Amino acid sequence: MSKRAFSQLLRTANRPRVHGNGRVKAQIARESTDATKALSEKISSEIKQEAAKLEFPTIITRSDHIQRLSKYYSPKMLKSIIAAEQTVTPDLWDKRKKAKPLFPLSYVDDLAKHDPFYDLPKMPWTDFSEPHQPVPPPSDLPQTVPPDLMNTDVVEAELANNRGISRDYMRRLIVRPLVRKLVSNVTRLGKIRSFYSLVIVGDENGMIGIGEAKDRNESSRAVMKAKSKALRNMFYIPRLDNRTIFGSLENHYHGVDVQLWPRPPGFGLRVNHLIHEVAVCAGLKDLGGKVRGSRNKMNTIKATIEMLRNQVLPEEIARARGKKAVDIKKTYFSARK
Repeated sequence: MSKRAFSQLLRTANRPRVHGNGRVKAQIARESTDATKALSEKISSEIKQEAAKLEFPTIITRSDHIQRLSKYYSPKMLKSIIAAEQTVTPDLWDKRKKAKPLFPLSYVDDLAKHDPFYDLPKMPWTDFSEPHQPVPPPSDLPQTVPPDLMNTDVVEAELANNRGISRDYMRRLIVRPLVRKLVSNVTRLGKIRSFYSLVIVGDENGMIGIGEAKDRNESSRAVMKAKSKALRNMFYIPRLDNRTIFGSLENHYHGVDVQLWPRPPGFGLRVNHLIHEVAVCAGLKDLGGKVRGSRNKMNTIKATIEMLRNQVLPEEIARARGKKAVDIKKTYFSARK
């Protein structure tokens, strides 16, 4: 019989039975339970000490087992223990009903032994909830993002040569990645997913640019490509008194209806959040607007930039009417300061 079966039989045989109520009976049951626990602990400690002395495990005979139990139990109790041991055979013990834990393992493992993969740590543990903990060592995982991803020296040098823009000017520009999403191109081979990004840049002094780009691997790469395209496609937005637009504007662009109105000094930017970013990059300070219809971000930005770029200027009105630009400005724009 195994050690675990013997301990279970010992607990069931020595469990006190108290009938009725009363403090005396409860105290007797408590004392007998404590005595049984003490005896079982003493027996288990002796068995462990004897097993530690032996180099190889020995087989305990039936007579030795009964003789050892007779030291601690009365003849009546010893008789009940022997009867219980004869009832539980090794076959019944092997066919016993196993426990059903909440998260059972799919295999039977010997938890008394250390597993080299699950039980041994790969790296030293750092408990951040305790103060004065050492800095964890760097991870040996491979770096997916290349270290020179944010290096814009090549793009800046190319723009400086082609467009005549200095690097200091490009570094002072405001960059706003307004749209970042995952898109799919459906082909006969399946869906090809890629990252899409829409970026606007501006110097807060009338110059603004918009760029769109995609990348198959990284969203940050799509942002960098869109930024470089926006730098190449910069144009000027005309402004009245360097703060607002010249007149009311309205544009319908792919289901998006955008309306913009000039406002007096100190009015601020009371517009859609996307139009607000465009106005900040362009240097507009007083503007009112409304977006109706679709709320698509990409179309809202494109409709706004198209309106701001195609404003009707006083010079064009004067040329169409055959008058001087000074008279047109004095008549229509003198009070709007």
